[in-house]
Amino acid sequence: MKSENPSIARSKKTRMTTSNSQIDEDRSIDPAKTAALLLKSRAVRIEQLRNDQPDIDDISWHILLDLKVSMNADQPVTMLDLAIRLNVAKNIMVRYVEYLIGTELIDKPADALHKDLVPLKLTASGDALTGDILQKISQELVNG
Repeated sequence: MKSENPSIARSKKTRMTTSNSQIDEDRSIDPAKTAALLLKSRAVRIEQLRNDQPDIDDISWHILLDLKVSMNADQPVTMLDLAIRLNVAKNIMVRYVEYLIGTELIDKPADALHKDLVPLKLTASGDALTGDILQKISQELVNG
């Protein structure tokens, strides 16, 4: 019997946890309002990054978000995990991660031979930047 790749198993577990979360059935979710909140969130992020890191696109931002969530949950995430979860080809993910390492937002993996399986983490500046932007997004969504 063939065993499953641990990265794929973790990715499936994360998807199952997310899809199994229950929504309060007494509350109606307005899709248009959800869309407006998502667009507002993106606008706030873009504005904040314009000042600090102008070349952080949507995929780079989702990589930072994934690492923030993973670090907060104390669950390691690898480049392969990110490629699977964000539906990005592995060779493209390698370029994104290398770029984010170059901007000093992600720590460089210690094992150069197996870098797709080495846990990644935000640097202190990457964690601070991501946290600051999330705080501003939260404030805008609550106040707006």
